[in-house]
Amino acid sequence: MAFETLDVAGVQLEFPRTTEVIAALNTLYDKYPQTDLFVLSENTFPGAVPDSVKEWCRVHQKYLVAGGRDFTPGGNQYYNTAFVIGPKGDIVFQQAKSVPVQFFDDGLPAKEQRVWNSPWGKIGLGICYDASYRRVNDELIRQGAQALIFPTMDEVDWGAHEHRLGTLVARMRAAEYGVPVFRLASSGISELIDAGGRVLVSADYPGQGEMIAGEIILTAQGHLPPDHWLAPFCTGVTGLLVAWMAAEWLTAKFRRKTNNL
Repeated sequence: MAFETLDVAGVQLEFPRTTEVIAALNTLYDKYPQTDLFVLSENTFPGAVPDSVKEWCRVHQKYLVAGGRDFTPGGNQYYNTAFVIGPKGDIVFQQAKSVPVQFFDDGLPAKEQRVWNSPWGKIGLGICYDASYRRVNDELIRQGAQALIFPTMDEVDWGAHEHRLGTLVARMRAAEYGVPVFRLASSGISELIDAGGRVLVSADYPGQGEMIAGEIILTAQGHLPPDHWLAPFCTGVTGLLVAWMAAEWLTAKFRRKTNNL
């Protein structure tokens, strides 16, 4: 069976100015002109995608995934959002973060989840912390996602250990769902991972301006892992075991009390 392929590339930038984004995209384009889809990290922009970046997509006829903020009417609250800009310079898709980080100023939780019906197939977008939640990624797989892209904010001062842990989550998601994963982090560690959980390409930490590029092979469709079905059964068995142990304890306690009478 033939699968669609998608050339993807990204650059690690942490809280960049718009001019820095444009310069980095130009460098990335010059180095990897065959790229179909460019990716930037979560929170690349403090608001909507600037017009100059949309114009870059139009001039170069490329798709771009970039993190920004989608403010509610009145501008008091926002959704932490991954925007997809098309080759005409317009926003063709967007997905808000499903699970904002607790106790952080991380926006409102997404109202819904949808997969992007891209020209290459169905792609699921999860933002940073979303990768840690099975319920978020299960829904994308149920909707037919053939690949997952995680724009991620991993600040450089969080340390190397935290960055390494973040990559393990992405690798696990690829292996359990059987789909390729592209994780683009603000200061690393960015990785392109195949459907078996193997790292194909990576950009290290700390790595401002480091670039990563490769080919995503979109599978026919991902699958939910076996523990999706086993977990409710195991939870039920555990509940019955706890109930049985409690009953045995109460029975023994009653017998001791009766024997002492």
